[in-house]
Amino acid sequence: MQFRSATQKDTSAIVDLLKRSLGESTIPKSELLWDWKHNQNPFGPSYILLAEENEQLVGLRAFMQWEWQWKGQIYKAIRAVDTATHPDHQGKGIFKKLTLHQIDICKQEGIGFVFNTPNDQSKPGYLKMGWVDQGRLPLKFKLLRPLSLVFSRIFKEKKNLKNEEDLSLVQTWRPDISNLIKEDISKSDHLSSYLSPRYISWRYEKNPLFTYNYFTDHTNFLMISRIKKHSFARELRLVEFVLLNRESDLKKLNTEIKKQVLEFCKKNKIDIISVSGLQYALYKACFRWMGIIPIKDMGPSITLRDLNMNEQFPHLLKIDNWNYSLGDLELF
Repeated sequence: MQFRSATQKDTSAIVDLLKRSLGESTIPKSELLWDWKHNQNPFGPSYILLAEENEQLVGLRAFMQWEWQWKGQIYKAIRAVDTATHPDHQGKGIFKKLTLHQIDICKQEGIGFVFNTPNDQSKPGYLKMGWVDQGRLPLKFKLLRPLSLVFSRIFKEKKNLKNEEDLSLVQTWRPDISNLIKEDISKSDHLSSYLSPRYISWRYEKNPLFTYNYFTDHTNFLMISRIKKHSFARELRLVEFVLLNRESDLKKLNTEIKKQVLEFCKKNKIDIISVSGLQYALYKACFRWMGIIPIKDMGPSITLRDLNMNEQFPHLLKIDNWNYSLGDLELF
């Protein structure tokens, strides 16, 4: 069995392997999506390692490049994402071999650490390979239509239990929205994704999977959201919040955000609002309108693995040192 880095010419075979290994799921598999995700990423092209046997593609492992800012510095990281093994070659340890080999390559490239959000089935395997459990992302909720939620829970027919993306609202992104972000390296004590106009445009405006919308006053804040339709509710996920002006009057800002978000929710019959509990805690003065429901550790499970952080790595394991947004961690 041979390992080699992928090239553009391998895209068709990679997508075919993903379909053979994983089948079709809520996230479609296509060359267009693969190119957007792994080649157009403003942090850089993904590290993609392939396994071949008798000139046949039998396995792949992809790590997306990512950049986090912390205390005035940029830290390069990788996000462990797509992996697949050909059905005829499962049970040979290909996933583990590819993952560890890719880890060695990224460590030599100077990457600081790995992060990902494994499910309950894959998490034990990552822990055996040296990943460390950071816990679950805290979430803050606001219930808008509790009676509607109760009614839906009781009377919803089982045939409608499939969760779907709500495409009923498509907001046209103004050209200047992404440019509201200033490419300043934050000196904050909380790690956050390094945001730039290119990132906002790629991640949200041009996302081929989900429809994202935004709230802003064009001066003080930018908030990005998407509607998720469940069997029992319509959820508004506040996936990104950026305080554009540190000198803002936060009391007035809280009022303005509340007005924009709740008007949108009324118009679109939203039952529940969710936001990262870490962003809520960090910008609480802007989220007082979210109410009194306590923050719950109900978000995705997060794991990390050190590559070159060394003595700094224990600080990364403390989730309170992070400013994760829902957009940082949602699957795409």
